[in-house]
Amino acid sequence: MTNNFAIVIPARLNSSRLAKKALIDIAGKTMLHRVFEKAQLANLGDVLIACDGEEIANEAKKINAPFIITDPNLPSGTDRVFSALEKAKKKYQYIINLQGDLPNIEPSVIKSVANLISTNQCDIATVASKIKDPNEITNPNVVKIALNSNNRALYFSRSAIPYSKNNFDEYFHHIGIYGYNYSALKKFINLPQSNLEKRESLEQLRALENDMIISVAIVDSHPLSVDTAEDLQVIKKIIFDNEKKGY
Repeated sequence: MTNNFAIVIPARLNSSRLAKKALIDIAGKTMLHRVFEKAQLANLGDVLIACDGEEIANEAKKINAPFIITDPNLPSGTDRVFSALEKAKKKYQYIINLQGDLPNIEPSVIKSVANLISTNQCDIATVASKIKDPNEITNPNVVKIALNSNNRALYFSRSAIPYSKNNFDEYFHHIGIYGYNYSALKKFINLPQSNLEKRESLEQLRALENDMIISVAIVDSHPLSVDTAEDLQVIKKIIFDNEKKGY
């Protein structure tokens, strides 16, 4: 497995809701540094940072992370991942797109994606966890998934899907990490934006609208995606408390 995998962390400076969040300090380390360390602990293969410019690249140098500078005007993190791979010296069979705003992701979650994409007949692999907080069901910042009996994604939405009157076990919180085989990633980034993708602002719907198969592993651990100042305060407390306990 090790020779076949690359974990690529797309990182850009000008995030829309939280300025320069990749470089924000969280208990003594930048967010990017923490995500890079989690990727290394998964021990799957090479870990690369796909930068949007010199400032992110300088941080990569500080933490001894391999990096590739990509066009700052690329439209998405997935495009940045593919661009970095095209510039890389090595070729990879499987690619994991690990978003740079998941500083407390468990390495076991990353491994779940790797296992799924390398053993399942699918184009894309991702993960989800059962929603435990009822408030998340109607929160548009929490992406929900409708699954079939084989844990293949039927739809992703910011709305509460599938409808359930009072059974919270019906709802799954999507986690923003993806595994691709190389040919599927190349196909995906060359597809035009789809109508549902634009409506929901969820690029994975482009894959579904083009009949690509997305398989989903259900995991217990749910990392916090840091998108706002409020998220940042929560993650700082979580990481500080965990490190105080020696985790």
